[in-house]
Amino acid sequence: MSRDTLIEMREACTCMRLRRAGRRVTQLYDRHLASVGLTSGQHGLLARLQGASLQGKSALPIGTLAELHGMDPTTLTRNLKLLLDAKLVRNGRDDADRRVRTVALTEAGRKRLTEAAPEWRKAQREVESALGTEAMLALNGLLDLANAKLPA
Repeated sequence: MSRDTLIEMREACTCMRLRRAGRRVTQLYDRHLASVGLTSGQHGLLARLQGASLQGKSALPIGTLAELHGMDPTTLTRNLKLLLDAKLVRNGRDDADRRVRTVALTEAGRKRLTEAAPEWRKAQREVESALGTEAMLALNGLLDLANAKLPA
């Protein structure tokens, strides 16, 4: 492979840019959320479960939660282990199909999410301050577009 091809691959690689930016944003949120004992990934899972409960869904099937969160069920199960151990979420079974494993937010999980809200807001404001409101909104729109258009 030529030197020019390697330079072109490095300079044009969308994946590398997304991963680098994603790591920086994740580290920023993780720093803020550490004070309440959560990572940004854990916070996202708890928030998604809280959102489901606000829509009247007491629990979500693992497959549904994995799809909504953009990960495969095996990775999700690994990520849920610490939340289960901390009793922030609980496992269950779908009433309509007992073979389907579900996960739900516990009262302790709701409380931790409430405690995390001010730290999450600080992280959100820090990103907005660094990028500017307009750029942050544009970035969020592009990320939503990428999620909608790129195959899973």
